[in-house]
Amino acid sequence: MNNSLYFNLNSGVSGDMLIGSLIDLGADIEILKKTLNKIDKGLSIKTKNVLRGLNRCKLVEPIIPKKLNKSFNWEELIKFAEDLKDEVLVYENLIQTINLIKKCESDVHSSDETKPHELGNFDTVFDIVCFYKCIEILNIKKLYHSGVPFSQGMIKISHGIVSSLAPVSLSIIKNLGIPIYTTMKNPNFEMCTPTGLSLLKNFNHNESISGTIKNIGYGAGNKDFDSYSNSISVSWIISNDVDNLKIIETNIDDMSAEYVPYVFEKILDSGANDVWSQNILMKKGRPAFKISILCYENLVGDIINILKKETSTFGVRIFDTDRQAFERKIESISTKYGDINVKLKLDSNEIIGVFPEYEDCKNLAKVHNIPLKVIFDEALKQFNNLPR
Repeated sequence: MNNSLYFNLNSGVSGDMLIGSLIDLGADIEILKKTLNKIDKGLSIKTKNVLRGLNRCKLVEPIIPKKLNKSFNWEELIKFAEDLKDEVLVYENLIQTINLIKKCESDVHSSDETKPHELGNFDTVFDIVCFYKCIEILNIKKLYHSGVPFSQGMIKISHGIVSSLAPVSLSIIKNLGIPIYTTMKNPNFEMCTPTGLSLLKNFNHNESISGTIKNIGYGAGNKDFDSYSNSISVSWIISNDVDNLKIIETNIDDMSAEYVPYVFEKILDSGANDVWSQNILMKKGRPAFKISILCYENLVGDIINILKKETSTFGVRIFDTDRQAFERKIESISTKYGDINVKLKLDSNEIIGVFPEYEDCKNLAKVHNIPLKVIFDEALKQFNNLPR
């Protein structure tokens, strides 16, 4: 059973609207708070229920301590990721997203010496961290969205009066290949913010989606209008259809096996679903190994490029394959050693398997200098003690 999210961005997109919709969908705000506290104990989040037209929505209200309520440069924004190294998904995407925004700002000004200006506020970090933590909490792998509105209003920024779809926003749309459409809504404010657009970087921009809707969440914009609902919706789509993926393979007999773990790491960082290696015997009796990668079609080019540059191979094989993933979700368990994410295998919402996340357990085992098995057992013990 496949779980995907589809965001209807008919009123534009911003970080707080995306986060509000995911919390309304079911992302646990208490887990969000724990992640934010790793950056600063005074940093938090709250929401309130509001109406936007007929839609009952979640409006996000960041709680940012005074010492973070200032402007930061690019390096300072990225440095906040250092507090989140144990949150792999959030850590990597915070760095990647800020670098994406920085690149698009540089493209606009044709210079590498740019400043974040309005994007230097801590709100940028807040939105990125909360969005990716919500995605992790909900354990969603595939993200889809509608086109974004190409509005014609005007706004004032540090550079003067510009279109409400600001130059850096246009640059992000261009870089990510985000589909757009014209709209009759042309208010003099940003319907699509640079941060909101940058959070679409891991979405499937042009692929279709089918299935049934399990749940719907609504996220509110800060402004309320009589003429339309300033909100976005997110639909949790369930499909029993199999995924169509690609398998990329290559045989290597003239490269040290010491390089393989590094290649695996780069491939997984690129977004591949899985990577593995097998010992094989090639022609003329030479021992070798075969590297295989499972991924979606949109990643094939990136992964081939990694293999081309990081290995000695002179070519790859590419196959179509079908995959049916079973229903699952992630829960965070508090133990005396620290918080551990536990992966639950489900069948019609019934738990049929419990698996503590290896990386969480490994990190805690190192911190406390105790056997890995002790951490695993403690996670299972605390999970079994929870009321169900």
